[in-house]
Amino acid sequence: MKKSFSDYWEEIQKIKKASSVIKDNYKRNKVFNSFVNSYSIKHNINNINQTTYSKQAVVKLCSNLSKDGAKRAMDYILNSADTPYLINEKGEEILTEDVIKDWKMDFSNQENAKDAWHLIFSIKENPTEKNLEILKKSVKETMDNNFFGYKYVMAIHTHQNNPHIHIVLNKRNILTKKKIHFNTKDDIKDFWNDVRSNFSLSLSSKGLHYHNQVSYEKDLDRKYQKIKSTLYLDDIDTKKDLSDMILNIIRKESKKLENKKSKIDILNNESLELKQKRLDFINLFNQYKKKNNKKYFKLGKELKKLSDDLNKIDLKILSETKEIQKINEKISLLNKELDKYNYQSIVDTKNLKNFVDFMRKNKLATKSDYDLLEKVKLSILKNDVNLDKSLKNTMEANTILTKLFNGKKESIFKIEKKINNINNYIEILKQSNAEVKEYENYLKILEKNKEFLKDYAKNRLDNLKLSISKNKNKIPLNAYIIQEYKKGCEYLNINDDLKLVSVKSNKINYGGFNKSKDNQKIL
Repeated sequence: MKKSFSDYWEEIQKIKKASSVIKDNYKRNKVFNSFVNSYSIKHNINNINQTTYSKQAVVKLCSNLSKDGAKRAMDYILNSADTPYLINEKGEEILTEDVIKDWKMDFSNQENAKDAWHLIFSIKENPTEKNLEILKKSVKETMDNNFFGYKYVMAIHTHQNNPHIHIVLNKRNILTKKKIHFNTKDDIKDFWNDVRSNFSLSLSSKGLHYHNQVSYEKDLDRKYQKIKSTLYLDDIDTKKDLSDMILNIIRKESKKLENKKSKIDILNNESLELKQKRLDFINLFNQYKKKNNKKYFKLGKELKKLSDDLNKIDLKILSETKEIQKINEKISLLNKELDKYNYQSIVDTKNLKNFVDFMRKNKLATKSDYDLLEKVKLSILKNDVNLDKSLKNTMEANTILTKLFNGKKESIFKIEKKINNINNYIEILKQSNAEVKEYENYLKILEKNKEFLKDYAKNRLDNLKLSISKNKNKIPLNAYIIQEYKKGCEYLNINDDLKLVSVKSNKINYGGFNKSKDNQKIL
């Protein structure tokens, strides 16, 4: 039975901000800016009772796009896809040009308007036919649950280690005509947490075990030690991993080459079919025109559409042919560059930097490849006898902590905020009406994470002190670093050994820092 418009409208009314929020039939308590309940704990949904079989569900918002950015994103995701077509929200195959034409009225004419999102849904599985089908179905379910009434297109990628689906989403709802909007940052966090939870539940219901674990649930010390244990490579592993990485890049480019050729074959077959159809239409058109049959007007319009479709396919074939030429040039360039280096010459900081610059300039490596090269660089520096030991330790700690906080260097200001948030969550848990046993793992990890963050703040303060000491006689000093150092001393109740209160404002570089009256005083 088909739904009436009123039924659809009723569903639309349930949309909260960007999504229709999935409601549980059981009571939920809000913790960690997400909802936690006894069901989720017992069934490992939030993964506090972590088991080895359950993996983190990954959903990323890569970018907020303009209308031109949306087209570039579609071209990009098709570049490594297995077919020349995107798949829309209805499951239909569609070309980029047709998507842009369809979405044109939804896009703003303002220069800096952000009209689309680029999303990624990823799993850590082998790209078997079964796993790819589960990924597709789970993404479709998640999009239907959270983005009802929004147009989108997607393409699946299998060329990297993890199968993943790229999505470009039109942010304007087809019924309400309103763009996705959030009032606060907490609304954004809640929304994406719901999306990841929906995705993990959908994957788990189909036989792949996934969870959604938010930041404060993670055992930070355990994660720190895990990163540290895999930070360095020995000489054998360095050589092997570099060789494997280079071979993988060549394989990836070769795979792209095969995909492009396959796409051209598909497009050529479609072109032949359309040309034959057009020829039949032309013959029929001439017959109608001779007999003065008015049907030839309608046929003329269909002929024009066929010609337009053929023109689009020809342009697509030309574009794919140019891409093939670029890939061949990349492979040739890579082989030539590799001939310059053997293992002994590349495992040197300067040569490695040149090699990385070459890879980056020619867009030959993925993020995981660059992570590996960073690991190689650290391994080289670790074995450098001329490098100061304290500097090595600082570099190691900074690298681990940057990885721990998802590529961000957290300041003491942010660490204080995180600790305050944890204190609030602890109070919420203690005051909740749930049994203490149910939440004891949460409490233990929160307390442990609080201590870890305090230790991190102390280490951060030591690094700031070292940096300021080395540059104290240089003018001007960085205002933000000084303010952070002072905040660290105050928050951790540590004496200001550097006596920064004596530093005058004319010796401080405020740069983009807000130079208020308070800041103009002696710090």
